Amino acid sequence: MELKELLVRLPDASIAQKKLADPTVNIDNIAFLAEPGLEPCSNILYFADDAMAQDAASENAIFNVVLFDCTEIPEALAISSSTNAVLLRDGSNPFAAYNQLQGFFLEDARVTDIVRRMLTAHFSNNGLQYVVEEASRALGNPIVVVDSAYHYVARHVEGSLDMTNRADQVLDQEFRYESVLEEGVDFIKRERITERCAEAKRPIVVYNDVLGANTMITPSVVHGVTIAHTMMIERNHPFSDVDVECMARLGRFVAQEMQKTSLYAASRGQMDSYFLVSLLNDEQPSHAVTSRRLSVLDFKPLPYLYVCVLEANHAYLDAHDFDTVALQLAGCLQSSIYAHYEHALVIVFSRDTDMGLGDYTEEMLRKVCEVNDLSAGVSNAFDDLTHIHSHYEQARSAIRAGRLVCLYLDDRCLYHFCDYAHVDMLDITNKQYNLLNFVHPSLMRLARYDREHGTELMDTLFIYLQNGCNTQRASKMLSLHKNTLLYRLGRIREILGFDLSSGEDQFMMQYSFRILFYLDLFKSRISIRRADFTDAAAEEEGRARKPDRKR
Repeated sequence: MELKELLVRLPDASIAQKKLADPTVNIDNIAFLAEPGLEPCSNILYFADDAMAQDAASENAIFNVVLFDCTEIPEALAISSSTNAVLLRDGSNPFAAYNQLQGFFLEDARVTDIVRRMLTAHFSNNGLQYVVEEASRALGNPIVVVDSAYHYVARHVEGSLDMTNRADQVLDQEFRYESVLEEGVDFIKRERITERCAEAKRPIVVYNDVLGANTMITPSVVHGVTIAHTMMIERNHPFSDVDVECMARLGRFVAQEMQKTSLYAASRGQMDSYFLVSLLNDEQPSHAVTSRRLSVLDFKPLPYLYVCVLEANHAYLDAHDFDTVALQLAGCLQSSIYAHYEHALVIVFSRDTDMGLGDYTEEMLRKVCEVNDLSAGVSNAFDDLTHIHSHYEQARSAIRAGRLVCLYLDDRCLYHFCDYAHVDMLDITNKQYNLLNFVHPSLMRLARYDREHGTELMDTLFIYLQNGCNTQRASKMLSLHKNTLLYRLGRIREILGFDLSSGEDQFMMQYSFRILFYLDLFKSRISIRRADFTDAAAEEEGRARKPDRKR
C-alpha cells in the first residue's frame, strides 16, 4: 500500500506535521526503531523519537518515519530528499497509532488470504457455483448471484436454513422458485439498486426490508453492461472492511465465470448461431436442407415463430456487447436461437400460440432496451423458418417506423410490425407519388386555420381520434374542461364540413394524420404511450361497474 493511503489510517487529528519526499512509496510493514545505526528499509514505516530517527536517516534509501516525543521535525530530516517524516501531535499515543496500523495490516493479510482462496476456486474450472461457495465460506455469510432477469445463477448458505429467521424464510421460498419473488423485485426497483450499483465505485450496503437484514451488493460488468449482481446477506456476523474489499473482487470473478457459460457463448461460433446467420443470408432457403439442419441441431421450435431484432440507438455495439444483452434476456430465451447479424442481435423466439411473445418477454425486452439504449422490432407470427428473411425485414422495418411514430406514440423502445405496417405502405407509395395528394383536403383546411389563427385544433382533433372519439378521455389527456373540448369539436366540425360521426370520416382523418406525421408536416404536442389508452379505458370501465350508492 502507498504511504499516503496508509497515513489516512492513523487516528483522527493525530498528525501535527508532515514532510513527504515520496508519498507513493509502497509500505509492506511497520516497526518500532529500537536499534541505533540500523540501515532502514524503504518498504517499512518506522516509529521513532527524534534522536533515533536522525541516527537512522540515510541518503541511500527512502526512510519512512512516524516521529513522537518531539515538537517539530528535525531539520536534518526536513531537508532530506529521501525522507518521509510524519510528526504526531503532542499527547498522541504512538502505541495506539502503531496498533491501529498493525490492525490494518492484519486485515489486509486476511483480504489477501480470502482473495487467494476465491482465485484458486476461479482457476479450478469447477464453475461459478464453486466460486460462490468458497467465497461464502471464507466470508462467513450467505452469498447469492442474481442475473438481470432476477433468476438465481448461484447461491450458498452454510448449513441448513433456520425457519425462525426471517431472511432464511424468504431465501427458502426464493430458492424453491430459483428466482427473486415479486416483493424482492419491487424492493430492487424501489431502491434503485441497479442504478446505485452502477454509480458506486465500491460494493453498496443496503438494508433489505424484505429479508430484514443488511445486504452488500456488487455488480458484475462485461463490456460496460451489468449482467448480474452478487449479494451477501448480513446473517452470521456484521459486515467489515474486509467484506467490502473481497466482494468487489468477487464481482469481477463472477463476471468472468458467467462469460464461460453456454448461454453467454451461444453466439460465439456455436452451430445454432451459424445456422441462423446462414438462414438469414439465404433469401430462398430450402425446406429439406432447413429440416435436416434443425434435426442435427436438435432444435425443435414451438409452432409459432417471431423474429426480434435489437439494435443500438446511438453507440456502436460489437458482437461481445450483444452477447451480454442476450445473457440479460436469459429468462425468456427458452426454445429460441439468436445470433449477431448486421450490427444487431437477432432472436428467433418460438411460442405455443400466435398471441404474441407474452407479457414477461415483452417487459424483459423493454427493460433491456432501456438499460442498454437499444430499440427492438418484432415481426408478425409465422410457422415456417424458411420464411425468416421477410420476417427479419419486418422486424427491422418496425424499428425504423417505431422511431418515427414515437413522436406521437411512445412504445418504450419495443415496436411490433403489426402496429407500424402502414409506415411501410407509405414508404412504398412515397417512391412513386406525392403523398400530400392523399391527405384529405378538409384536414389541410384545418391545418391552415391553425396557422392563421394560432389555434390548436389539429392537436385537439388528433387526441380526440386517438381516444376513440371519447370526450372524457380526450379532455383529460388534453387537460381541458369537457365543455371547452366540446366547443372546440364544434368549431372543428364547421371547418371540416362533416361531423366525424361515421367510421369513414374518422378513417379519412386518421390516415391523413399518418401521412402528415410521416412527412414531418405535423407534430402533436402530447407524447402518448400506447398503454395510456388501455389504462384510461380500464379506469373508465371500472368506474362504470361501481354500484350507484345514491338514493
